[in-house]
Amino acid sequence: MTQPSSRLIAGTLAAGVCFFHTGIGSAQTPEQTKMWEAQRAQAQEEAKAKAERLAAQRAARKENPMGWVGTLNPMTAGGWQFRGVAPDGSWASFSTDHQMKRSGHLITVWLREEYPEPQRNTGGDIYYSYVEKIQYDCANERARALLIIYYSENNITGSETSEATDVKQAAWVPIVPGTQSESVYQWACAAAK
Repeated sequence: MTQPSSRLIAGTLAAGVCFFHTGIGSAQTPEQTKMWEAQRAQAQEEAKAKAERLAAQRAARKENPMGWVGTLNPMTAGGWQFRGVAPDGSWASFSTDHQMKRSGHLITVWLREEYPEPQRNTGGDIYYSYVEKIQYDCANERARALLIIYYSENNITGSETSEATDVKQAAWVPIVPGTQSESVYQWACAAAK
């Protein structure tokens, strides 16, 4: 009968130690299991409470959309005028005649949108408000966005990111009847006369 070499014995022992060590490392002690379960339960309770607060806030905004709008800064120094609010209070819009420009039947104005809940721009950044430099074609009932500046907080405050479009490449979109866009379009075209 041959004796196993010392290398073979050492290799076998090393594999056994590695297996034993790996088994211990991946197992949870009863204390760890209990702690992780408590943390998971707490996270679930916090998520449930957050969802309940959000549902209550949404219900309050739906019941009284102007209540939320009243918390926003009207920013009258910038000429901002309230234009509308969603029936459920999910957004509010403003416009200004400051820096309004007319070139033939084209009118360029600034618009402002505010949100009570975080939104994401195309880059994935969270924002609560934005301003948009938009051009209306009053002869052809269409609009195109030239510049959008997103703000991380309401009332166009906080950090900002922007998206600019080359005027020659900006796509025209039709003004849809009965929408908030039509209301602002009508205001802009009438104000520029």
